[in-house]
Amino acid sequence: MAVIRALTVAFSAVVACVSVYAEAPSSVEKALAGDVASKAAPAISADTDVPGYLARIALDDPYAIQSALKRAEEVYLSNEIPAGFPPVVFVLHGPEVAVFQKQNYSRYKSIVDLAARLTAFQVVDIRICRTQLSNMNSSESSLFPFVGSVPLGPAEQDRLMTVEQYVYF
Repeated sequence: MAVIRALTVAFSAVVACVSVYAEAPSSVEKALAGDVASKAAPAISADTDVPGYLARIALDDPYAIQSALKRAEEVYLSNEIPAGFPPVVFVLHGPEVAVFQKQNYSRYKSIVDLAARLTAFQVVDIRICRTQLSNMNSSESSLFPFVGSVPLGPAEQDRLMTVEQYVYF
């Protein structure tokens, strides 16, 4: 049964990842993602029922990444994050992964600098989909050293939400 569940999750993730390449998000999807990104950051407390937070990012929108990073910074600066609480996880698996490729630094400098600083302070943990990198004819070596990677972004998001019981940030 566990094997069937794992295969179902992997297949769902592949389908989700492939659908990203097949069509761009609709204006409704972008608007909904923007609404999520524009809302105030949730209060982060020492609540033991919440093991961690997963950033909700609109696909193919570098400015949604920037908005979520700024919200994480606001929470950090307000001292709402208890000591030892895990960083907010960002799992990127669409064209927006280009933000964290070294060759695009001048274009996304403000986003990359903020992400690097927040990673150094252990406020965020950025993970890039290796499948997406491969689809872009790129590799992990093109990424900044502070960025991690996962085999398949949608599967990692699913794992964090279902197995680890993370909640959206």
